[in-house]
Amino acid sequence: MRESEVLQPLSAYFGHHRCGSTWIHAILEGICANAGWRLSYLPDEEGLGPFDGDLSLAIDRRRVEFLSFVNANIELVGRLKSFRGFHVVRDPRDMLVSAYYSHLHSHSTAYWPELVDHRKELQRLSKKEGLLSEMEFSRKFYGHMMAWDYNQDNVLELRLEDISADPYGHFLRIFDFLGILGEEPFSKKRQLTLWLRSSINLLWRFRVIPLRARTRTMPAERLLGIVHHHRFARMAHGRQRGQEDIKSHYRKGVSGDWVNHFNDDHVARFKESYGDLLLKLGYEAAPDWSLSDPLDRQAAPYR
Repeated sequence: MRESEVLQPLSAYFGHHRCGSTWIHAILEGICANAGWRLSYLPDEEGLGPFDGDLSLAIDRRRVEFLSFVNANIELVGRLKSFRGFHVVRDPRDMLVSAYYSHLHSHSTAYWPELVDHRKELQRLSKKEGLLSEMEFSRKFYGHMMAWDYNQDNVLELRLEDISADPYGHFLRIFDFLGILGEEPFSKKRQLTLWLRSSINLLWRFRVIPLRARTRTMPAERLLGIVHHHRFARMAHGRQRGQEDIKSHYRKGVSGDWVNHFNDDHVARFKESYGDLLLKLGYEAAPDWSLSDPLDRQAAPYR
């Protein structure tokens, strides 16, 4: 493949705020750096300002080969040209608790001036009142999830809870779906070739050299190594899943934790505001759910 060519079709990750996007993007960053693929991080639609909000134009101009759209908006995605992607959601109630602690303690306020005042408000409020305030502040993110088209043939729909329960199997599945999983025999000669290519690509990534040794696929063995490198215990500096640090970006790593923070008032407000979203995503089968319902509390390597 010549340097002037762009890897086609575009591969894409579509995420949402507090849905493990930092963890997933870090894995993709490591993969793309090794493979020599141009990765573009897009936090939200405001990042398209120089391109008049045109996502396709931004991708063409920047010659993007892998898009990481961490606060995905279906209105923009729907205008994209040929691509294959994967989309990740999370139980919206766990999202809320995660957002509350992140916005109170750890999330950067750089490039997000609205968070400055919101953080001051959360610091003033009790946790009960703060969670109610967070429901309103995060309305935009829930709106994007509600509006999303969950029936696109070229987009693999996944839950963060499932990915975290088996990250190795799911990332193999993701890259197979994207058509960029390499499954050739991992001979010593191939290992040496891939090591040389990844070394060149890392130098290119940090602009030490002008050319890359791009690969068309990511070998399964290397993919799994990068996923392992980003396991929860390492990202959380030695803490195991379930060990909480409320000031860490990777706070606890347990799904279903919302039951430890909600009370009946939170349940009632959440049903009123986002009850339809829970049903749409399949996290509840009926609108009359409560705190006493049995839950599958899988551990999850994210915040």
